[in-house]
Amino acid sequence: IIEYASDLREFWKRGYGHDINSKSSCILFHDLFSRLDKAANENKLRQQVSEAVTVQIGHADTLLPLLTLLGFFKDTVPLTSTNYASQTQRSFRTSHMMPYAANFLLVLYDCGEGGIRLQPLLNEKPLTFPGLTDQQVSMPLYEDVRKHYRDLLNGCDFETECQLFNNPAEV
Repeated sequence: IIEYASDLREFWKRGYGHDINSKSSCILFHDLFSRLDKAANENKLRQQVSEAVTVQIGHADTLLPLLTLLGFFKDTVPLTSTNYASQTQRSFRTSHMMPYAANFLLVLYDCGEGGIRLQPLLNEKPLTFPGLTDQQVSMPLYEDVRKHYRDLLNGCDFETECQLFNNPAEV
């Protein structure tokens, strides 16, 4: 019950409980994809990849909203204070998602004629991008991943999402 209470708090504070929770990661999301795009384009043009590795350090407060924005560990039924008994098989378990010193990796692979593929790993374990399960499971084509997240790539803007009022002076 203690684990569920912790998950419940994180679900509503940083996870799927409120749509705005994940939108705090819009800037990080765009930064990740701009770096991936740059590396993929340099590779496609047969240029030396200028940033072979990028390391960004953060906390669970940063990682959980990003995982939520990407759609990982989303259950069909939201966690509530009354559905503990029916949630024993839930995906959203912060103790599994973010143990101490958690890490999230996005790795690009050049598969030659097979195209550029992207593999997500959480705590060194391969993940499957939500909605891309009919692809090569843990390493879909990078272009397919971009298409899957096109709405976020075109419209996830932290400033717009977090603007409470069009004109604060009128309030």
